[in-house]
Amino acid sequence: MFSRVLCRTWRLLVATLVCVVSVEAHAQEAPTAPPNGAIELPPVSVYDGRYVVPLAVPDTYDLSAEGGLDVEIDSIIRNCLQISGFFDVYGPDRYFFDAGQEGMTVASIRFENWYNVGAQGLVKTAYRVAGNQVALDFRLYDIDNQTQLEIPYSGGTVAREAVAGEVYAFVNAIIQYYTGSPGIFGSRIAFVAGGNGGDKHVYTISMDGSGMSQETTRGGLNILPSFGPGGRLMYTSFRGGNPDLYIGSDPDAVSFSARPGFNSGARLSPAGGEIAATLSVGGNADIYILDTNGGILRQCTDNNAEDVSPTWSPDGSQIAFVSDRSGGPQIYVMNADCSGQRRVTFAGNYNTEPDWSPTSNLIAFTGRDERARFDVFTVEPETGFITRLTQDQGDNKSPSWSPDGRYVVVSSTRGGSSGSLYVIDSTGYFQHNITPNGGGFETPRWER
Repeated sequence: MFSRVLCRTWRLLVATLVCVVSVEAHAQEAPTAPPNGAIELPPVSVYDGRYVVPLAVPDTYDLSAEGGLDVEIDSIIRNCLQISGFFDVYGPDRYFFDAGQEGMTVASIRFENWYNVGAQGLVKTAYRVAGNQVALDFRLYDIDNQTQLEIPYSGGTVAREAVAGEVYAFVNAIIQYYTGSPGIFGSRIAFVAGGNGGDKHVYTISMDGSGMSQETTRGGLNILPSFGPGGRLMYTSFRGGNPDLYIGSDPDAVSFSARPGFNSGARLSPAGGEIAATLSVGGNADIYILDTNGGILRQCTDNNAEDVSPTWSPDGSQIAFVSDRSGGPQIYVMNADCSGQRRVTFAGNYNTEPDWSPTSNLIAFTGRDERARFDVFTVEPETGFITRLTQDQGDNKSPSWSPDGRYVVVSSTRGGSSGSLYVIDSTGYFQHNITPNGGGFETPRWER
């Protein structure tokens, strides 16, 4: 049986206590211009004050007439572009002419038709299947100037199983053209979902909600996943009777920290040489720095409080974590050498699950608001300024930043779900359910 201290640690780690945020969180102001580095285009469509590019995406041409990939290609492109938050996607329901009569060349496209429906950009896609090989032809056009645009994507012939990856690359290139930075579609998100007999297992899924894969198969509880060296999963598993840290997917997973008490919350440093984790070898939960083999390099906290959930700053010079040393769980920050520990959240009495953006000085976290609901906030550690990303949409927990810092993924109970995964852009305006047919998904963590 767990000791009273271990039970207290467990409650803090899984974030199930009640709190009230008593200070008003400031709402994010809507941007009034395209992102820095964006190509300056006339703002035709506006969502909640943010400019988006009207982009027409007609059906894919199946040049082999029997390939059966057109629906998959169309679905991925439209879904990803919509999730990105940068585009108003015009599918076939948005225009009233036969786009199939056009070809892939500039001369064959009736640009005036696309201009009249309000589109600004045009995506054209075609493919031809020969055995297991698929020749892809993906293009982007500027409707106003009636030209094909140069984007960092060349297409070509790939194996059938590689088509989805090529579609992601094409979407990422479109995003790069319009924003100056490539998209990250194709990146993975790890999460936990229930299994048979009360077990919990670690799964991965793509950013657009496709390609779900079960990564743990052995019984018991497998919780709190993240990504470690070489993109391998790290997580806590009770399969051996103690909450130990494992790395790798089953059947090849191995334990790399099996000390008495909790071994949890493993987070790889940006440079990849160190792992911050929570261990309770001394009775209380404390933050330790491990090497990639699980050896202890240094102990960062040592007090009567519970210190859990470490997360690294973008340059690896600081670590944010949760501590209840002030009476209730709050977000703290310290230097990577364990010095300079200080509290950064003061609104409310229960703030937990921090994740430091890989591209900015923002820490996303879960807090309990004044109406006794969990929501996602960000805090600037230097100023303590708090921004709210979710509100009036069920409980929203466990935020994790995307590799480019443009999005967070959260577990949300909105719509009556027991926990669906939502991808939210950094303004909070664009929110998309990437698991509409599932529930019970917990503690998502983006690979980066």
